[in-house]
Amino acid sequence: MSIQTTIDLLQSANSPARNLDLAIAELVGWQKATKVIPDSAGGEDRKTEVWFLPSGKEGARVPSYTSNMQHAFELAQSIAPYMAIGYSWEDAKGSARIDDGPYIQSVNPQIALCIAALMELQKSTED
Repeated sequence: MSIQTTIDLLQSANSPARNLDLAIAELVGWQKATKVIPDSAGGEDRKTEVWFLPSGKEGARVPSYTSNMQHAFELAQSIAPYMAIGYSWEDAKGSARIDDGPYIQSVNPQIALCIAALMELQKSTED
């Protein structure tokens, strides 16, 4: 999924969603693979999805970017490490801004910060 498509999905989101977290993870380098787990009781093998960190090491779980403020902030820091990052609640909406970028509003500050971070990522890929 493209950065712009993910930004559009985040902008139209009414609440945090795991599918949005996974889309963000793929954009920042997480990889997924299917792992086959043999059934020790002799039944059918089970398939499961495994996510790998951008470093290539198997990850435990993709961060909850859209619902966890620490995860959203770490995402923004990883994309814009030397920029000012701000977020808050305003008028019953979440708000965020990275450096001198636009003020972003969404249903919560986490999603607003994810949008702002992905806009920075998009800018850096266009340069």
